[in-house]
Amino acid sequence: MLSENVSTVEPYLRQHAKRKDPRKWFEKVIVVGLLLVIFISPAMAQEAFAEAGTTQIVGFDIPSQPVGSALNAFANATGWQISLPTELAAGRISPGVSGRYTPEVALQTLLSGTGLTYQLADSNAVILVPESPSAAAPSALPSPRRVVSAELPRSSNGATTPKTVKVPEIVVKEVRERDDEKTYVAEESHTATRTDTPIRDVPQSIQVVTRKVIEEQRTYRLQNTLENISGINATESAASLYDSLIIRGFAATDRSYYRNGLLDPFAQFMASDTYNIQRIEVLKGPASVLYGQGDPGGIINLVTNKALPHAAYSASTTLGNYNFYRSELNATGPINANKTLLYRLNVAGQKASSFIDYANRDLVAVAPSLTWLIGSRTAFTVDFDYMRRWSNDPYGLPAQGTYLPNDNGPISRRTSTTLGSFSTFNRSSYRLGYDLSHQFNGQWSIRNAYRYSIVEDDKDNLYAGFDGVLEPDQRTIQRFQVLQPVVARRHAHSMVTNVVGHLQFLKMEHTLLTGVELRQEKTDQFTFAFGEAPPLDLYNPDYSLRPNPFDGPRISNVGDTKSVGIYMQDQVTILPNLKFLGGVRYDYVDQYQKFTFAGDSTKDSLDNDAWSPRLGLVYQPIEPVSLYTSWTRGFQPSSASSVNPDGETFKPERSTQYEVGIKAFLWDNRISATLAWFHLTRKNLLTPDSNPAQAAQGFMVQSGEQRSQGIEFDITAQLTPGWNVIAGYAYTDAEVTKDNDPTLEHKRLANVPYNKFTLWSTYHFQEGVLTGFGFGGGIFAYTDRNATISEDLPTMPGYVRADAALYYNRELPPGNWLGAKGVNAALNFRNLLDQRYVATSYNGTSSFFFGEPLTVLGTVGLRF
Repeated sequence: MLSENVSTVEPYLRQHAKRKDPRKWFEKVIVVGLLLVIFISPAMAQEAFAEAGTTQIVGFDIPSQPVGSALNAFANATGWQISLPTELAAGRISPGVSGRYTPEVALQTLLSGTGLTYQLADSNAVILVPESPSAAAPSALPSPRRVVSAELPRSSNGATTPKTVKVPEIVVKEVRERDDEKTYVAEESHTATRTDTPIRDVPQSIQVVTRKVIEEQRTYRLQNTLENISGINATESAASLYDSLIIRGFAATDRSYYRNGLLDPFAQFMASDTYNIQRIEVLKGPASVLYGQGDPGGIINLVTNKALPHAAYSASTTLGNYNFYRSELNATGPINANKTLLYRLNVAGQKASSFIDYANRDLVAVAPSLTWLIGSRTAFTVDFDYMRRWSNDPYGLPAQGTYLPNDNGPISRRTSTTLGSFSTFNRSSYRLGYDLSHQFNGQWSIRNAYRYSIVEDDKDNLYAGFDGVLEPDQRTIQRFQVLQPVVARRHAHSMVTNVVGHLQFLKMEHTLLTGVELRQEKTDQFTFAFGEAPPLDLYNPDYSLRPNPFDGPRISNVGDTKSVGIYMQDQVTILPNLKFLGGVRYDYVDQYQKFTFAGDSTKDSLDNDAWSPRLGLVYQPIEPVSLYTSWTRGFQPSSASSVNPDGETFKPERSTQYEVGIKAFLWDNRISATLAWFHLTRKNLLTPDSNPAQAAQGFMVQSGEQRSQGIEFDITAQLTPGWNVIAGYAYTDAEVTKDNDPTLEHKRLANVPYNKFTLWSTYHFQEGVLTGFGFGGGIFAYTDRNATISEDLPTMPGYVRADAALYYNRELPPGNWLGAKGVNAALNFRNLLDQRYVATSYNGTSSFFFGEPLTVLGTVGLRF
C-alpha cells in the first residue's frame, strides 16, 4: 500500500531540477484569460440587451418523445425552469416542436394534446399541472413575462384556497433524480462536456450506472458497482481499504476520481461507499480537455444525492453472512413553506467482517447538504461528507496454492497475511464544499463550485504485507511490516468556474463553455518505518505472533502540488443531424516534495505545462441513431523526485485516443446502447535505465510506451415497466509496445482480460397476485488475464460468476400502523454457486486475491 505515497526508495542525493521561470506560464495564463474575456464579454452584453429589449426567439428541434425528455430539451434550449411531478409525466407523449419560436409558443406546442398546461411561478419559471376541461386555449395562456400569484376563488364556506406557491427550481432536476431511482437508462450526462448534453450528442463513450442499479444489486463498494460497465476491472480485494481499478487497460490512479465534477483525490484511498450516490458516470478515454492531468483510461464521476422540494424519508437495515450488519437513513424535503430552503441527509453505519480472517469492513458515514433557491435563476448548495473506515487491509496470497498447484494442497480462501489483531489501518475523510449556479438569461449561465477535502490515517497504524517470497516448503512466506507512528494528513482544495452560453453564429447553434480550475494538494506529513515481520505458515497460520520491534530509520515526506487550468469548448449544431465538438485546455502544474531518510533530506521541484485538445463529430442519419468519431489527448505530470542519471526531470506522460462508435436510443429512449472501437496509447513512460548499475540506484529513462485497443458494447434498457437490463461486453488488447527491457515488449498488461461479459436483469410484477414481487440475476464472465509483467507466471484462469436476487416492494395504505408509504425487502446472493476463483492480482504483482465466496445479504426498508 505504500505506492499511494512513495513509489520507491530512490537516491536521496541528486542534482535538483531547475525550475521553469514562473513568469512564462503566468504570461500564458494571462493571455488566454484575456482572450476568453474579450470573446465572452461582447456576446454576454449583446444577449443582455436582447433580453431587456425584445421577446426572445429561439431555434427548436425537439422531436416527438415522452413529455419529460421533451421538456428537458426545452429547458436546455431556453434556460427556463420547469417543475414537472414524475407522476404527471408518466405515459404522456409530446408532439415535439421544430423551428424558430418564442419560448411561450414552443412550450404551448410541446404540451398540445398531452393534457397538461402550465402556471407561472416566476419569470421564466413554470409549474406543469393537469389541464382542466374548461382550460383556456393555448393562445389564452398567461404571458411568461408576468408572475401568477393571484388568490384562488373562495370556497362555499368562505375559506380561501391557498395561494399558488412559487417554486424557483433549477431546470428539471427533480424529474432527473427521481428517474435515476426508477430506471437503468440515463439520457443525459454532465461529465462528458460539463454541460447538460444528451448522451447521444457526445462523440465519446460515456456510461452511467443509476441509483436503481445500485439498490437492486446491493453494491456498497464502487468496484462492485462499476463491474457492470465494459472495460473496467478491479486490482484489489473487495475487502480492501482501496479502490484500485483499470479502465480500458490502464490503471485509474487518484487522478481518475471525481465527485460532482470536482477532483476527489482521496476517493481512491477511502474505497468510496454508495450510500449517498445518485448515479455514477464513467467517461472513457483521456479527459484532460476538461479535467486536466489524469489517467488515459478515463474518469469516474460520482454524482451525490441532492435536496428535493418534496418531503421523503427512508430507512433500511441489511444483514448478511460474515457478520455483516448495515443501516442507512435518507431524508430530504423543504425547510420553509416557500420551498426555497431544502435539505438532504444521508447516514450509513456498517459493522462487518469478511471472508478473509481479520479483514474487517467497519464504516460510519454521514452526508448532510442544504440548498438555497435564491431565486428562479440562482441556486446555492452547501454540502459536507464525513466517512471513517476501520480496516485491516489484506495483501494477497502466492500463486502456488491459489491458481497454481501446491504440494500442500489449495490455500484456504480465509487465509490472511496480516498481523492478525495487531494490525490496524484506520482512516477518515472530510469533505466540505459549495456549489453556486446562476442563469443570467435564456442563453448564459455560470457555475462556481469549491471543495475542501482532508484524509487522515490514525496514529500508530500498523500493517503487514506479503513480499512475494514463498519458501521451498511451499507453505511459509516472508512478510514485511509498516508502522505509521504519527497521524498522516493530506488535504486538498479544488475550485472550478464555468460559463456556458448558447449562441447563434453563421446560422449554426453553438453551446460555448469556458472555464477556470484551481487545485492544491498538500501532504502535511507522512512518516513510516519498515521492518521485517515474523514469517507465516499459510496452512497453519498463527496470528498470535507479535510484530517485530522497529529499529530501522524513519522515512517521511511532505509535498505540495498546485495547478491551474483554463479551457474552452464549443458544441456546434452544423445541421440538425450533424454536430461538432471541439475544445482545448491549458494546464500548469507546480510540484514540490521533500523526502527525509535517516535524517538526510532532499527537496525536489518540477514545473509541467501541457495543452490538451479534443475534436469530435456526431452524425445522426435517423433521430434515434448517432454515428460518432473523436480524437482526444491527455497528460499526466511526472514525479518531481524522478530523474535520469544526469539529474534531469522528465516531461509529462502523454496519451492519445482515437474512437469510432454508434449510439442508439430506441423505444422512446427506453433502450440505450453504445458500440465503440478505440485505439489508446501512452507515451513518455518511465522505465529503468538500461545500465544495470544506474537502474539499481533507481534512475529512470523516459522511453516506455503502452497501447490498448479494442471494442466495447454497453446497453441499458427498460424493456417493460417492470423489466430492466444492464449488460456489457469488452474485447481489450492491451500490451507493452516499447521498453528498455526487450523481454517486456508485447507482454499483455496485468489484470486485463481479452474478453469481459456482464449481464444483469431484474423483473418486478406489475399486476395480479404477484404484484410487488420481483426477481433478478446476472452473470459476470472474464477470460484469462496476465498476472504481472514483471515475472514469468502463467496467466490467471478466467471465471464465470452468477449472482441472483429476490424482491418484494409494496405500497402501504394510508393510516397504517407503521405510518409508512411503502415497504421493501430484498435477498441478494453474490457468487450463487460458491465458486472458488482468483479475482485479481494485487496491482499487477505476484500476490493474488480470491473472489468472494457465496455471500447473502437480506435487506428490509421503509419509505415515509
